[in-house]
Amino acid sequence: MGFLMKKVFAINGGAGRVLCAIPALLKYYKNNGPNFYIFTESGLDFFVGIPELQDLTFTPEHKGLFEDIIKPNEMVSPEPYRDHGYYNQQRHLTEAFDYLINNTTDHSDLEKIKIILNKTEELNALDVVTNVNKQQGKAKTIVIQPFGRSSVPQQNEMIDVMSRSLSLATYQSIIKELHKTYNIVYMGENKEVDDSTFKVEAGLRQWAAIIEASDYFIGCDSVGQHMAYAFDIPGTVILGSTFAENTSYANHFNILQKSSTDIRYFPIRLCENGLDGDIANRVNDTCMDFSEKETKDLISKILKDIKEKI
Repeated sequence: MGFLMKKVFAINGGAGRVLCAIPALLKYYKNNGPNFYIFTESGLDFFVGIPELQDLTFTPEHKGLFEDIIKPNEMVSPEPYRDHGYYNQQRHLTEAFDYLINNTTDHSDLEKIKIILNKTEELNALDVVTNVNKQQGKAKTIVIQPFGRSSVPQQNEMIDVMSRSLSLATYQSIIKELHKTYNIVYMGENKEVDDSTFKVEAGLRQWAAIIEASDYFIGCDSVGQHMAYAFDIPGTVILGSTFAENTSYANHFNILQKSSTDIRYFPIRLCENGLDGDIANRVNDTCMDFSEKETKDLISKILKDIKEKI
């Protein structure tokens, strides 16, 4: 009997992409059994705890990865950003992974994003929320992730060349108003941001647990919104240069976007370093620049949604 090659699905990119790939990988397992492997350059964080996937997943650090796993099998690199349906806003990131991994346009049987936490992680998160309540003294806790991975501090501002993050001024206006009524936990790496929020040193799984233990989430196009969605935590997602059809969950979140600006699709992993990428960046450059009036309107819509949801 000849050797049967297995597929080795290469999953790369940020944590949000990894989370969005999980439903398609679970569907592949359901239809094909454990006859495949997952090669991830992004770490094991979100595969840990999922019994169908955990033991099938390997990182570059695994000894013998190439000789034992990759070389005898067929490497498959599903790239959702190169899917026609995705870059035409016809498929969500989870659906694009499903199309590429399971070769289907029927996404009705996709599970939700799944994150399996252990009891220690959940109890530690409850401790964080308890400490926030003691420090800030409010009844409800909100986690806010205002800046994405591409955002960097520069001249007393947070600069995001991808126009996915809030400006520092808009962020500070939002938390100043929300802090009157709610505890606020800042989710991000830029601890130099000086404000009244509660700051935590935490890894990705710890953040998932903290969001699960909170009452509401506010974020941008970054990993926090996928975590909140996985745990059915209500929230507001403020989008800039990306489309809700691709990256967020309009059926779950309160999606806010600057109405006066037409955004242009940024051809990430296609021709992002060429003229089209430059033009898209210039067109989208101000899509997260909210005026004082627009910021007040944002805050009003956020507060309205919070009151309705929690």
